[in-house]
Amino acid sequence: MLYSILTEQLFAAKGWRVTTATRDYSQRMVVHLEPTRTSAICSGCGETKTRIHDVKPAREWRHLDACNVQLVVRSSLRRVRCRHCGVRIEEVPWARTRSRFTHQFEAEVLRRARDTSIAGVCRQFGLHWSSVMRLIERWVEEAAERQFQRPLRYIGVDEVSYGRGQNKYLTIVWDHQRSRIVWIGRGKDRDTLDAFFTKLGPQRAHKLVAVTMDMAQGYINAVTAAAPQADIVFDRFHIERYLTRAVDEIRKQEFWRRGGRYRDAIRGKKWLLLKKHRHVHWRRRGDLAVLLMQNVRLFRAYVLKEHFDHAWTYTTERGMKAFIVRWRKSLNWTRLRPLITFWKMLMRHIKGVVAWAKHRLSNAALEGNNMRVRSISQRGKGYRNPNNLMLVLYHASWR
Repeated sequence: MLYSILTEQLFAAKGWRVTTATRDYSQRMVVHLEPTRTSAICSGCGETKTRIHDVKPAREWRHLDACNVQLVVRSSLRRVRCRHCGVRIEEVPWARTRSRFTHQFEAEVLRRARDTSIAGVCRQFGLHWSSVMRLIERWVEEAAERQFQRPLRYIGVDEVSYGRGQNKYLTIVWDHQRSRIVWIGRGKDRDTLDAFFTKLGPQRAHKLVAVTMDMAQGYINAVTAAAPQADIVFDRFHIERYLTRAVDEIRKQEFWRRGGRYRDAIRGKKWLLLKKHRHVHWRRRGDLAVLLMQNVRLFRAYVLKEHFDHAWTYTTERGMKAFIVRWRKSLNWTRLRPLITFWKMLMRHIKGVVAWAKHRLSNAALEGNNMRVRSISQRGKGYRNPNNLMLVLYHASWR
Protein backbone atom coordinates (compact mmCIF):
# COMPACT_ATOMS: atom_id res chain seq x y z
CA MET A 1 0.00 0.00 0.00
CA LEU A 2 2.80 2.42 0.89
CA TYR A 3 4.62 1.64 -2.33
CA SER A 4 1.55 2.31 -4.46
CA ILE A 5 0.89 5.66 -2.71
CA LEU A 6 4.49 6.78 -3.11
CA THR A 7 4.52 5.71 -6.73
CA GLU A 8 1.42 7.77 -7.42
CA GLN A 9 2.84 10.82 -5.61
CA LEU A 10 6.41 10.75 -6.90
CA PHE A 11 6.21 9.60 -10.50
CA ALA A 12 4.90 11.85 -13.22
CA ALA A 13 6.41 9.50 -15.84
CA LYS A 14 7.56 5.92 -16.11
CA GLY A 15 11.11 4.76 -15.68
CA TRP A 16 11.52 4.49 -11.87
CA ARG A 17 10.37 2.10 -9.17
CA VAL A 18 10.42 1.88 -5.39
CA THR A 19 12.80 -0.81 -4.12
CA THR A 20 12.76 -0.55 -0.32
CA ALA A 21 11.52 1.71 2.49
CA THR A 22 13.55 1.67 5.70
CA ARG A 23 14.04 3.68 8.90
CA ASP A 24 17.44 5.30 9.46
CA TYR A 25 19.19 6.22 12.70
CA SER A 26 17.22 9.49 13.03
CA GLN A 27 13.89 7.63 12.70
CA ARG A 28 13.24 8.97 9.22
CA MET A 29 11.45 6.92 6.60
CA VAL A 30 13.87 6.55 3.67
CA VAL A 31 12.40 5.42 0.34
CA HIS A 32 14.96 4.02 -2.12
CA LEU A 33 14.36 4.40 -5.84
CA GLU A 34 16.13 3.01 -8.87
CA PRO A 35 15.67 3.44 -12.64
CA THR A 36 13.99 0.76 -14.70
CA ARG A 37 15.33 1.76 -18.11
CA THR A 38 18.79 2.30 -19.53
CA SER A 39 18.02 5.71 -21.04
CA ALA A 40 17.90 8.96 -19.10
CA ILE A 41 16.47 12.47 -19.64
CA CYS A 42 18.91 15.37 -19.94
CA SER A 43 18.17 18.07 -17.35
CA GLY A 44 19.34 20.79 -19.75
CA CYS A 45 17.28 20.22 -22.91
CA GLY A 46 14.84 17.51 -21.79
CA GLU A 47 15.79 15.03 -24.50
CA THR A 48 16.12 11.31 -23.84
CA LYS A 49 19.74 10.08 -23.98
CA THR A 50 21.18 6.59 -23.99
CA ARG A 51 24.85 7.46 -23.50
CA ILE A 52 25.55 7.30 -19.74
CA HIS A 53 28.74 9.06 -18.59
CA ASP A 54 28.84 7.91 -14.94
CA VAL A 55 26.70 7.43 -11.84
CA LYS A 56 26.79 9.95 -8.98
CA PRO A 57 26.44 9.01 -5.30
CA ALA A 58 22.96 8.76 -3.83
CA ARG A 59 21.02 11.97 -3.23
CA GLU A 60 18.12 12.73 -0.90
CA TRP A 61 14.93 14.71 -1.40
CA ARG A 62 12.57 15.79 1.38
CA HIS A 63 9.01 14.58 0.81
CA LEU A 64 5.71 15.10 2.65
CA ASP A 65 5.56 13.58 6.11
CA ALA A 66 3.73 10.26 6.51
CA CYS A 67 1.94 9.73 9.86
CA ASN A 68 4.08 12.45 11.50
CA VAL A 69 7.24 10.70 10.31
CA GLN A 70 9.65 12.59 8.09
CA LEU A 71 9.89 10.92 4.71
CA VAL A 72 12.98 11.12 2.51
CA VAL A 73 13.47 9.92 -1.07
CA ARG A 74 16.93 8.57 -1.90
CA SER A 75 18.32 7.59 -5.28
CA SER A 76 21.54 7.55 -7.28
CA LEU A 77 21.49 9.73 -10.37
CA ARG A 78 23.25 9.20 -13.66
CA ARG A 79 25.04 11.76 -15.79
CA VAL A 80 24.37 11.65 -19.51
CA ARG A 81 26.31 12.85 -22.52
CA CYS A 82 24.32 15.40 -24.51
CA ARG A 83 25.48 16.90 -27.78
CA HIS A 84 23.75 20.17 -26.93
CA CYS A 85 24.46 20.52 -23.20
CA GLY A 86 27.54 18.38 -22.65
CA VAL A 87 27.66 16.17 -19.57
CA ARG A 88 24.53 16.80 -17.50
CA ILE A 89 22.79 15.15 -14.56
CA GLU A 90 19.60 13.34 -15.48
CA GLU A 91 16.18 14.82 -14.81
CA VAL A 92 13.93 13.08 -12.28
CA PRO A 93 10.10 13.24 -12.38
CA TRP A 94 9.63 13.92 -8.66
CA ALA A 95 11.78 17.07 -8.18
CA ARG A 96 13.30 20.03 -9.93
CA THR A 97 16.92 20.05 -11.03
CA ARG A 98 19.29 21.13 -8.21
CA SER A 99 16.44 21.01 -5.70
CA ARG A 100 16.44 18.88 -2.55
CA PHE A 101 12.65 18.89 -2.16
CA THR A 102 9.99 17.00 -4.11
CA HIS A 103 7.28 18.81 -6.06
CA GLN A 104 4.61 17.90 -3.50
CA PHE A 105 6.72 19.18 -0.61
CA GLU A 106 7.45 22.49 -2.34
CA ALA A 107 3.75 22.93 -3.14
CA GLU A 108 2.81 22.37 0.51
CA VAL A 109 5.43 24.85 1.75
CA LEU A 110 4.23 27.48 -0.71
CA ARG A 111 0.60 26.89 0.23
CA ARG A 112 1.24 27.40 3.93
CA ALA A 113 3.49 30.41 3.31
CA ARG A 114 0.47 32.28 1.92
CA ASP A 115 -1.44 32.07 5.19
CA THR A 116 1.27 32.23 7.85
CA SER A 117 4.61 33.86 8.50
CA ILE A 118 7.93 32.56 7.17
CA ALA A 119 9.04 31.75 10.72
CA GLY A 120 5.85 29.74 11.26
CA VAL A 121 6.47 27.67 8.11
CA CYS A 122 10.05 27.06 9.23
CA ARG A 123 8.85 25.78 12.61
CA GLN A 124 6.27 23.48 11.03
CA PHE A 125 8.69 21.81 8.60
CA GLY A 126 12.01 22.28 10.39
CA LEU A 127 13.46 24.37 7.56
CA HIS A 128 15.77 27.39 7.47
CA TRP A 129 14.14 30.67 6.51
CA SER A 130 16.44 31.05 3.51
CA SER A 131 15.14 27.76 2.08
CA VAL A 132 11.54 28.98 2.26
CA MET A 133 12.44 32.36 0.78
CA ARG A 134 14.27 30.69 -2.11
CA LEU A 135 11.16 28.66 -2.91
CA ILE A 136 8.98 31.80 -2.84
CA GLU A 137 11.49 33.72 -4.95
CA ARG A 138 11.62 30.97 -7.57
CA TRP A 139 7.83 30.75 -7.71
CA VAL A 140 7.47 34.53 -8.05
CA GLU A 141 10.07 34.68 -10.83
CA GLU A 142 8.23 32.00 -12.78
CA ALA A 143 4.83 33.66 -12.26
CA ALA A 144 6.01 37.25 -12.83
CA GLU A 145 6.43 36.95 -16.58
CA ARG A 146 3.01 35.35 -16.94
CA GLN A 147 1.29 37.92 -14.73
CA PHE A 148 3.02 41.03 -16.08
CA GLN A 149 2.48 40.19 -19.76
CA ARG A 150 -1.28 40.27 -19.48
CA PRO A 151 -2.97 43.30 -21.10
CA LEU A 152 -3.49 46.34 -18.91
CA ARG A 153 -6.26 48.89 -19.50
CA TYR A 154 -7.33 50.21 -16.10
CA ILE A 155 -4.76 50.40 -13.32
CA GLY A 156 -4.56 51.98 -9.87
CA VAL A 157 -1.52 53.45 -8.15
CA ASP A 158 -1.13 53.97 -4.41
CA GLU A 159 1.57 53.98 -1.75
CA VAL A 160 1.61 52.01 1.48
CA SER A 161 3.84 52.26 4.53
CA TYR A 162 5.48 49.04 5.71
CA GLY A 163 7.31 50.37 8.77
CA ARG A 164 8.29 53.40 10.78
CA GLY A 165 10.28 56.04 8.94
CA GLN A 166 9.80 58.47 6.09
CA ASN A 167 11.49 56.26 3.50
CA LYS A 168 9.67 52.99 4.23
CA TYR A 169 7.05 53.13 1.50
CA LEU A 170 6.04 50.83 -1.32
CA THR A 171 4.30 51.87 -4.53
CA ILE A 172 1.72 49.31 -5.65
CA VAL A 173 0.23 49.13 -9.14
CA TRP A 174 -3.17 47.39 -9.24
CA ASP A 175 -5.04 45.86 -12.17
CA HIS A 176 -8.71 46.85 -11.82
CA GLN A 177 -9.97 44.33 -14.36
CA ARG A 178 -8.39 41.29 -12.66
CA SER A 179 -8.24 42.66 -9.08
CA ARG A 180 -4.64 41.75 -8.40
CA ILE A 181 -1.23 43.32 -7.93
CA VAL A 182 0.74 43.99 -11.11
CA TRP A 183 3.95 45.56 -9.81
CA ILE A 184 5.54 46.69 -6.54
CA GLY A 185 8.38 49.21 -6.19
CA ARG A 186 10.27 50.86 -3.36
CA GLY A 187 9.48 54.52 -2.64
CA LYS A 188 6.55 56.79 -3.40
CA ASP A 189 7.99 59.42 -5.77
CA ARG A 190 7.97 59.88 -9.51
CA ASP A 191 11.15 57.86 -10.06
CA THR A 192 9.46 54.79 -8.56
CA LEU A 193 6.50 54.94 -10.94
CA ASP A 194 8.81 55.76 -13.86
CA ALA A 195 10.51 52.41 -13.21
CA PHE A 196 7.15 50.68 -13.70
CA PHE A 197 6.51 52.42 -17.03
CA THR A 198 10.05 51.61 -18.14
CA LYS A 199 9.37 47.94 -17.53
CA LEU A 200 5.92 48.21 -19.11
CA GLY A 201 7.29 49.74 -22.30
CA PRO A 202 5.94 52.65 -24.38
CA GLN A 203 3.79 50.42 -26.58
CA ARG A 204 1.82 48.91 -23.69
CA ALA A 205 1.77 52.22 -21.79
CA HIS A 206 -0.08 53.88 -24.67
CA LYS A 207 -2.83 51.26 -24.37
CA LEU A 208 -3.80 52.38 -20.87
CA VAL A 209 -7.27 53.89 -20.66
CA ALA A 210 -7.47 55.19 -17.08
CA VAL A 211 -5.22 55.40 -14.01
CA THR A 212 -6.67 55.91 -10.53
CA MET A 213 -4.56 57.56 -7.83
CA ASP A 214 -4.53 60.17 -5.13
CA MET A 215 -3.38 63.72 -5.80
CA ALA A 216 0.35 63.03 -5.40
CA GLN A 217 2.15 65.27 -7.88
CA GLY A 218 4.92 62.74 -8.51
CA TYR A 219 2.45 60.10 -9.71
CA ILE A 220 0.61 62.67 -11.84
CA ASN A 221 3.82 63.72 -13.59
CA ALA A 222 4.87 60.11 -14.22
CA VAL A 223 1.54 59.12 -15.78
CA THR A 224 1.33 62.30 -17.84
CA ALA A 225 4.80 61.73 -19.29
CA ALA A 226 4.52 57.97 -19.96
CA ALA A 227 0.82 57.62 -20.86
CA PRO A 228 -0.58 61.03 -21.90
CA GLN A 229 -3.66 59.46 -23.49
CA ALA A 230 -4.78 57.82 -20.23
CA ASP A 231 -7.37 59.58 -18.08
CA ILE A 232 -6.23 60.30 -14.53
CA VAL A 233 -9.06 59.53 -12.09
CA PHE A 234 -8.57 60.86 -8.59
CA ASP A 235 -9.78 58.51 -5.91
CA ARG A 236 -13.19 59.36 -4.50
CA PHE A 237 -12.14 58.30 -0.99
CA HIS A 238 -9.23 60.77 -0.92
CA ILE A 239 -11.43 63.62 -2.15
CA GLU A 240 -14.02 62.95 0.56
CA ARG A 241 -11.23 62.74 3.11
CA TYR A 242 -10.13 66.27 2.19
CA LEU A 243 -13.76 67.40 2.58
CA THR A 244 -14.17 65.84 6.02
CA ARG A 245 -10.86 67.36 7.11
CA ALA A 246 -12.21 70.79 6.14
CA VAL A 247 -15.38 70.17 8.17
CA ASP A 248 -13.31 68.96 11.11
CA GLU A 249 -11.20 72.12 10.91
CA ILE A 250 -14.39 74.18 11.19
CA ARG A 251 -15.41 72.07 14.21
CA LYS A 252 -12.07 72.83 15.90
CA GLN A 253 -12.47 76.55 15.23
CA GLU A 254 -15.94 76.57 16.71
CA PHE A 255 -14.80 74.61 19.76
CA TRP A 256 -12.24 77.28 20.67
CA ARG A 257 -14.30 80.26 19.51
CA ARG A 258 -17.12 79.80 21.97
CA GLY A 259 -17.19 78.37 25.46
CA GLY A 260 -19.69 77.23 28.05
CA ARG A 261 -22.54 75.07 26.94
CA TYR A 262 -21.60 75.51 23.25
CA ARG A 263 -18.24 73.87 23.86
CA ASP A 264 -19.89 71.06 25.85
CA ALA A 265 -22.24 70.40 22.94
CA ILE A 266 -19.33 70.07 20.48
CA ARG A 267 -17.12 67.94 22.72
CA GLY A 268 -17.10 64.24 21.70
CA LYS A 269 -19.15 64.82 18.52
CA LYS A 270 -16.31 64.61 15.95
CA TRP A 271 -17.24 61.32 14.26
CA LEU A 272 -20.93 62.04 14.61
CA LEU A 273 -20.40 65.23 12.61
CA LEU A 274 -18.12 63.71 9.96
CA LYS A 275 -20.23 60.63 9.32
CA LYS A 276 -22.76 60.75 6.50
CA HIS A 277 -26.30 61.34 7.70
CA ARG A 278 -27.62 58.10 6.21
CA HIS A 279 -25.06 56.18 8.24
CA VAL A 280 -25.85 57.86 11.56
CA HIS A 281 -27.69 55.57 13.97
CA TRP A 282 -31.23 56.69 14.69
CA ARG A 283 -30.47 56.92 18.41
CA ARG A 284 -27.68 59.44 17.76
CA ARG A 285 -29.56 61.65 15.33
CA GLY A 286 -31.11 63.60 18.21
CA ASP A 287 -27.67 64.55 19.55
CA LEU A 288 -26.63 65.61 16.05
CA ALA A 289 -29.74 67.78 15.66
CA VAL A 290 -29.08 69.51 19.01
CA LEU A 291 -25.50 70.25 17.97
CA LEU A 292 -26.50 71.72 14.61
CA MET A 293 -29.25 73.88 16.16
CA GLN A 294 -26.81 75.41 18.62
CA ASN A 295 -24.10 76.29 16.07
CA VAL A 296 -25.01 77.90 12.74
CA ARG A 297 -21.53 77.57 11.20
CA LEU A 298 -21.43 73.83 11.89
CA PHE A 299 -24.95 73.53 10.48
CA ARG A 300 -23.88 75.19 7.24
CA ALA A 301 -20.72 73.09 6.98
CA TYR A 302 -22.68 69.88 7.61
CA VAL A 303 -25.31 70.71 5.00
CA LEU A 304 -22.65 71.57 2.41
CA LYS A 305 -20.83 68.32 3.15
CA GLU A 306 -24.01 66.30 2.65
CA HIS A 307 -24.88 68.28 -0.47
CA PHE A 308 -21.49 67.55 -2.07
CA ASP A 309 -22.26 63.81 -1.96
CA HIS A 310 -24.66 64.43 -4.86
CA ALA A 311 -21.65 65.02 -7.15
CA TRP A 312 -20.92 61.28 -7.33
CA THR A 313 -24.31 60.57 -8.93
CA TYR A 314 -23.51 62.34 -12.22
CA THR A 315 -22.73 60.25 -15.29
CA THR A 316 -21.18 62.99 -17.44
CA GLU A 317 -18.07 65.05 -16.82
CA ARG A 318 -19.79 68.23 -17.91
CA GLY A 319 -22.68 67.77 -15.47
CA MET A 320 -20.35 66.95 -12.55
CA LYS A 321 -18.20 70.01 -13.22
CA ALA A 322 -21.28 72.25 -13.42
CA PHE A 323 -22.45 70.93 -10.05
CA ILE A 324 -19.09 71.68 -8.43
CA VAL A 325 -19.25 75.23 -9.76
CA ARG A 326 -22.79 75.64 -8.37
CA TRP A 327 -21.67 74.17 -5.05
CA ARG A 328 -19.11 76.97 -4.78
CA LYS A 329 -21.91 79.53 -4.97
CA SER A 330 -23.41 77.97 -1.85
CA LEU A 331 -20.26 78.99 0.01
CA ASN A 332 -20.88 82.70 -0.60
CA TRP A 333 -21.28 84.73 2.57
CA THR A 334 -20.59 81.70 4.77
CA ARG A 335 -16.99 82.65 5.67
CA LEU A 336 -16.11 78.94 5.89
CA ARG A 337 -12.48 79.28 4.82
CA PRO A 338 -11.58 75.52 5.04
CA LEU A 339 -14.39 74.63 2.60
CA ILE A 340 -13.33 77.40 0.21
CA THR A 341 -9.76 76.06 0.32
CA PHE A 342 -11.12 72.58 -0.42
CA TRP A 343 -13.01 73.91 -3.47
CA LYS A 344 -9.89 75.65 -4.81
CA MET A 345 -8.00 72.38 -4.50
CA LEU A 346 -10.72 70.63 -6.52
CA MET A 347 -10.54 73.24 -9.28
CA ARG A 348 -6.77 72.79 -9.56
CA HIS A 349 -7.39 69.07 -10.28
CA ILE A 350 -10.83 69.38 -11.83
CA LYS A 351 -10.06 67.17 -14.85
CA GLY A 352 -9.13 64.19 -12.69
CA VAL A 353 -12.02 64.83 -10.29
CA VAL A 354 -14.77 64.83 -12.93
CA ALA A 355 -13.20 61.79 -14.67
CA TRP A 356 -15.05 59.76 -12.02
CA ALA A 357 -18.29 60.33 -13.94
CA LYS A 358 -16.79 58.73 -17.06
CA HIS A 359 -14.98 55.70 -15.65
CA ARG A 360 -16.57 55.08 -12.21
CA LEU A 361 -13.27 53.81 -10.81
CA SER A 362 -11.72 54.24 -7.38
CA ASN A 363 -8.87 52.85 -5.33
CA ALA A 364 -11.22 50.99 -2.98
CA ALA A 365 -9.84 47.55 -3.87
CA LEU A 366 -6.29 48.88 -3.66
CA GLU A 367 -6.92 50.39 -0.22
CA GLY A 368 -8.25 47.03 0.91
CA ASN A 369 -5.12 45.36 -0.41
CA ASN A 370 -3.02 47.86 1.57
CA MET A 371 -4.57 46.45 4.74
CA ARG A 372 -3.34 43.03 3.66
CA VAL A 373 0.14 44.48 3.10
CA ARG A 374 0.23 45.83 6.64
CA SER A 375 -1.12 42.60 8.10
CA ILE A 376 1.52 40.55 6.26
CA SER A 377 4.25 42.88 7.52
CA GLN A 378 2.91 42.64 11.07
CA ARG A 379 2.50 38.87 10.77
CA GLY A 380 6.21 38.56 10.02
CA LYS A 381 7.10 41.02 12.85
CA GLY A 382 8.47 43.36 10.17
CA TYR A 383 10.95 42.75 7.36
CA ARG A 384 14.50 44.02 7.50
CA ASN A 385 14.90 43.54 3.75
CA PRO A 386 12.03 45.14 1.78
CA ASN A 387 12.78 42.87 -1.18
CA ASN A 388 11.69 39.87 0.91
CA LEU A 389 8.49 41.70 1.82
CA MET A 390 7.76 42.36 -1.86
CA LEU A 391 8.30 38.68 -2.69
CA VAL A 392 5.89 37.64 0.06
CA LEU A 393 3.31 40.16 -1.20
CA TYR A 394 3.57 38.87 -4.75
CA HIS A 395 3.20 35.31 -3.49
CA ALA A 396 0.17 36.14 -1.36
CA SER A 397 -1.55 38.08 -4.17
CA TRP A 398 -0.99 35.77 -7.13
CA ARG A 399 -2.81 32.43 -7.04
